[in-house]
Amino acid sequence: MSPSPNNGSSVIGETADREIVATRVFDAPRELVWKMWTDPKHIVHWWGPKGFTNTTRSMDVRPDGVWEHVMHGPDGTDYRNRIVYREVRAPEFLSYTHVTGPIFDAYVTFSDEAAGKTRISVRMVFESAELRTRVAEEFGAVEGLQQTLGRLAEQLASFPEPVIITRTFDAPPEVVWRAWTERDQVAAWWCPHHFTNVRCEIDVRPGGTIRIDMQGPDGTIYPMSGVYHELIEPERIVMTTQAMHDAEGNPQFEILNTVTFERDGAKTKLTMRAVVVYSTEAAKFALAGMREGWAQSLDKLADAAARAMDAETFTISRLFDAPRELVFAVWTEREHLNAWWGPRGFTVIKCENDLRDGGRMHFGLQAPDGSVMWGRWMYREVLKPERLVFVSSFSDEDG
Repeated sequence: MSPSPNNGSSVIGETADREIVATRVFDAPRELVWKMWTDPKHIVHWWGPKGFTNTTRSMDVRPDGVWEHVMHGPDGTDYRNRIVYREVRAPEFLSYTHVTGPIFDAYVTFSDEAAGKTRISVRMVFESAELRTRVAEEFGAVEGLQQTLGRLAEQLASFPEPVIITRTFDAPPEVVWRAWTERDQVAAWWCPHHFTNVRCEIDVRPGGTIRIDMQGPDGTIYPMSGVYHELIEPERIVMTTQAMHDAEGNPQFEILNTVTFERDGAKTKLTMRAVVVYSTEAAKFALAGMREGWAQSLDKLADAAARAMDAETFTISRLFDAPRELVFAVWTEREHLNAWWGPRGFTVIKCENDLRDGGRMHFGLQAPDGSVMWGRWMYREVLKPERLVFVSSFSDEDG
């Protein structure tokens, strides 16, 4: 049975009589719910109806990858399962085919809801209406799916309350983003006071890894590793971090971190949400100090952002023999800009100016040698005739 495109929505009308469908909203962010569905060390704790346990032999969550597992029923019966993944779009959508026992295609959609919640929709599409009826009646598949989602909700509720830290930095999001994504800057601030980083390796892309070894005042090394899951510049970073590995290299705890960068004028409001998704007893003492450790690291980040602003900021002042209203008009009206904008010897060949908060000025300048350069301003604030705030950058001919 071949999976349908675009999460199967194009065939809902045709398959309604051979489907089992369930929807549920979970009080957890989408990245965490996705991880619960795709990580074998998490899915083992909740997959299946009440009373069932699982043994996973292999789990390879990628197109054509296979999940081999055995479900152990309350009466001791073992049910072997083989699932072949068809489409994997983290953290939005999974489709797979169950190829042992009753064959069916499954489509699982993960949707963001308000206040950090996630809506999951599950569609199981069988080869025939008769098979769907038999699976529902003989195996209790409808109630079993509801119980499975209920166990997932219980597992999510068992996690400790997330650590949420909010901080405002005296720098725009672009500067703070670079402090999180450029190796030398990360190495300078990612550790508490009196700690240093003796190793900092980052591969900033979805699926890329991070490895930081922090050295304490007594010389002890504390290794931390992680994986980037989502990067939306300069707005959002989602990553998991692991630490306190045992002798076999297994982490003693794992944390899902969601960092958002919100523009506040020329400043940045940063919100960090850290959810412990796995921990051992040995890790409890380390997790107890997580909030303070991050608070100290963000102190260092504030200093790093301030230094970056000092390095990137310059000020030019000039007194003009004209009233403010006229100078503002000369800065903002196209007929005036055409007469003076650009270095000496350059001419304006294009100037389109949408003067408003969120608007854009796009311009082209021709140099004395005939070459052309393009640029744009993206307006953040227009307060006539007192103040203009804009991001200035080079661009191409299309802006």
